[in-house]
Amino acid sequence: MNSRERVEVTLNHKEPDKVPIDLGGNQSSIHIKAYKKLLNYLEIEDKNIQYADFVQQIARPCDQILERFGIDIRYVQPLGGMVRVQDMEPLYEGKYVGVYDQFGVFWGDRAEKDLEDILYYDPVIHPFENFTDIKEVKSYNWPDGRDKTPFEGLKAYAKKLHNDTQFALSTPPVGCVYEYCTFLFGFTKTLRYLRTKPEIIVSAMEGLLKYWVDYVTTFLNEVGRYLDVVCINGDLAEQAGPIMSIRLYEKMIKPLERKLSEKIHQLVDAKINYHSCGAIAQFIPHFAEIGYDVVNPVQISAYDMEPCSLKKRFGETMSFWGGLCNSQKTLPFGSSEQIREEVKRNFECLKPGGGFVASPIHNVTAEVPPQNIVAMFDAALEFRNYK
Repeated sequence: MNSRERVEVTLNHKEPDKVPIDLGGNQSSIHIKAYKKLLNYLEIEDKNIQYADFVQQIARPCDQILERFGIDIRYVQPLGGMVRVQDMEPLYEGKYVGVYDQFGVFWGDRAEKDLEDILYYDPVIHPFENFTDIKEVKSYNWPDGRDKTPFEGLKAYAKKLHNDTQFALSTPPVGCVYEYCTFLFGFTKTLRYLRTKPEIIVSAMEGLLKYWVDYVTTFLNEVGRYLDVVCINGDLAEQAGPIMSIRLYEKMIKPLERKLSEKIHQLVDAKINYHSCGAIAQFIPHFAEIGYDVVNPVQISAYDMEPCSLKKRFGETMSFWGGLCNSQKTLPFGSSEQIREEVKRNFECLKPGGGFVASPIHNVTAEVPPQNIVAMFDAALEFRNYK
């Protein structure tokens, strides 16, 4: 099979010739520092190193790296990504240094830091932080999702990739209904308002939904015919479990996320890959009902996320994209043999019956030694064959 066929077959819960492998998305890429070390280790030259996402400080791997690791997916990425920040010199705002996104969120770190020491940018200035009623949310100057500027040139790029290569094509995240509230209001205030002033959060999610529906409609009308996978974001959990009750999720968040999912499925014949870190097992039946086809990044170190258990419980209705190697312990700190054994175990759990795309569990972080990255992908190449 070629890469596109391989991804299509596995996401339809059938066994392809090999497990597809991914590197390069906004939740499956590599930190710019780790990437530069990897290039040096493999003696590969990338003359035009680019960011996949400036806020996360992750790289767009060059073709030589993607070929070295047998990567089956290529990304069709709008200018700036979901957090629309182009590659630029960070700004200084009071005690922070960072960048603004299209919603007015300031992503930053402490201003006294040397820019070379900043590993990523957090949302530190929240435009809705002092909002107390719906009127303030509704009257906010929301960005226009119909703006075609981020998509200039993408149609020709996607068409060429589709016609001239055999890779599966995916978007980076192109929608985020709930999680963006935590950027707008702040993480703690969002959770508090879910309980005390739920109408404000619902109003904000409705504003976000309108933006993202307009955004994906504009984007997918340009390139949708060439795509195999569309990614969206959620982040509804942390390592010990969901960050809100399932009942609250069902009542307030699920109906709005369903609308975005339905819109995407109306626009394109592609799978939806939903990103949420943490312990998401309790959400997976709801994800399947909403219309999500895949979950990412399969954080196997979180509570109730043991890969064999996930496959047994949800493997018939949900595909798994990630799950390659524990990115918090084994990948940065383990030996090559420990990495190989963990990859082998995870493949044994997630591989049978299809429904598995192997990729890093979120982005490879800055401190990971290049030899460990090579060990992880070499193990994936070793164990990927079905026959």
